[in-house]
Amino acid sequence: MQLKKYKLGELIDVRRGASLAGEYYATEGKLMRLTLGHFDYQGGGFKDNTSKNDLYFTGPVKPEFILSEGDIITPLTEQTPGLLGSTAMIPESGKYIQSQDVALVTPYESKLDRNFCYYLLPSKIVKQQLAAGAQQTKIRHTTPDRIKDLTVFIPDLANQKAIGLLLHDIDRKIALNREINRNLPLTA
Repeated sequence: MQLKKYKLGELIDVRRGASLAGEYYATEGKLMRLTLGHFDYQGGGFKDNTSKNDLYFTGPVKPEFILSEGDIITPLTEQTPGLLGSTAMIPESGKYIQSQDVALVTPYESKLDRNFCYYLLPSKIVKQQLAAGAQQTKIRHTTPDRIKDLTVFIPDLANQKAIGLLLHDIDRKIALNREINRNLPLTA
């Protein structure tokens, strides 16, 4: 399999989220603001954020910041080592607001398969480049432009689709196994 060199900006669009005024944070509501707590940086993927109780947002929001099921997001701030480069897919349409610490990643699907993109961003080569280019020392940051400037080596679209589907299927089986294990009765 031959790999071709690209800048990520040739393959994806990366957009920063909205700046949301804290006066509209609420304990309940229709729309939930995405935070870094929605990334399962150790196991990968999206997780429910239970670290805060004011996750809802009741103020005005531009429609382009309300995400859809399957949208790929990545953090722009690293409050925990290893968070930059993590990815998550939005589980439900019309429920989540993209906040300013979260980037929406949109692959150009004629060049980059969506599933392959989801696994490419947390790859070692991307995470190393993000870590090297991140600003600050304590809480590190990156930008959409820095992400787009990263270099990757990828196969042709047909191989991307096969690899992306295989990895997605494995993740689904792992998630199912975890759910089964959570539902097993505890034994002494």
